[in-house]
Amino acid sequence: MMKRLEKIFLILCTIAAVQAVSVADAHADAAKTLMGQLDTNNDGVISLKEAVRHTALLRNFGLIDDNEDGQLSEDELAKSDLTPGNEKLTANKSLR
Repeated sequence: MMKRLEKIFLILCTIAAVQAVSVADAHADAAKTLMGQLDTNNDGVISLKEAVRHTALLRNFGLIDDNEDGQLSEDELAKSDLTPGNEKLTANKSLR
């Protein structure tokens, strides 16, 4: 009985880990997509001027900008639930 419970526990932990990695990868993909679309000067960040072309991103620009430097890095985009493309993935918080 104990061995069976240990196996079930390990399987559930594995499933949770795979889901967490999937969500993180999807967030990174959304960030890369936005960076590719909006970083017109290819400096590795999205400025407020560049974000103007994306209304949904512009709406939450200040909230996504963690270090308040007036620019969004790919890392900031990937970790924020407010980044367009990330909100769909985080609607079900039980995945985390």
